[in-house]
Amino acid sequence: MSVLLHVCGACRHREISHQGGDRGYSGCPCCRGTGDIDPEPLLVQTWALPGWAIEPLYRPGSQWNAGTTHRLELCDCAGCHARYRELAAEAATASSTTGTNLARSGSSSETA
Repeated sequence: MSVLLHVCGACRHREISHQGGDRGYSGCPCCRGTGDIDPEPLLVQTWALPGWAIEPLYRPGSQWNAGTTHRLELCDCAGCHARYRELAAEAATASSTTGTNLARSGSSSETA
């Protein structure tokens, strides 16, 4: 698990790559425009050091990579919250059988 992101259907880069000051930070010509952003969030795995363990799922609206120059405020839309609830429920079911916790609570409150 890790983060829910909206990506461009054309170039598959993150939505943020197509917005404001982030446009043009890559050589991707698509990212210089608005892109074709998919409204359905995509689960993107991230790994923690040391050991490269898959990180728990971050709550929508929370900060990802807080305290770094790569921090990002995660999307807080209804679609991300709905997908987060689905994944958290799946993680809770899995943790009851394996003893692990795959969902990370964030600093923002979840909306219904």
